[in-house]
Amino acid sequence: MKQMINWKLVLVGVICSAFLLGGILLREPDVIAAQKSKSAAKREGQIKAFQVYQHKCLGCHDSVADPEKPGRTRDDWHLIINIMHDYGLDLTEEQGEQIIDLLYDLRRGLEREAG
Repeated sequence: MKQMINWKLVLVGVICSAFLLGGILLREPDVIAAQKSKSAAKREGQIKAFQVYQHKCLGCHDSVADPEKPGRTRDDWHLIINIMHDYGLDLTEEQGEQIIDLLYDLRRGLEREAG
């Protein structure tokens, strides 16, 4: 006996698939835009942090990019910023966090342990 194809069910399946695919394709630009916005915000934050670093740190320090020194953990950078307060470094808590994030990000992958 021949099996009959229920074309209505096939048509409903095709239409549902088309709507699902259309929803995915329409959503993708939003996801890409959100990722670009997030990376742009991070870059902007790094630029601001570097400006603070230039103003507050480079008067005494040439650079943190010495390839011969081992990397530092985030905790190490917190300690260093706190020690610099004893030498007269005047930073707000936000500026300190910006500099810590900047220095850690610059040296990421070189640290001794995750920080």
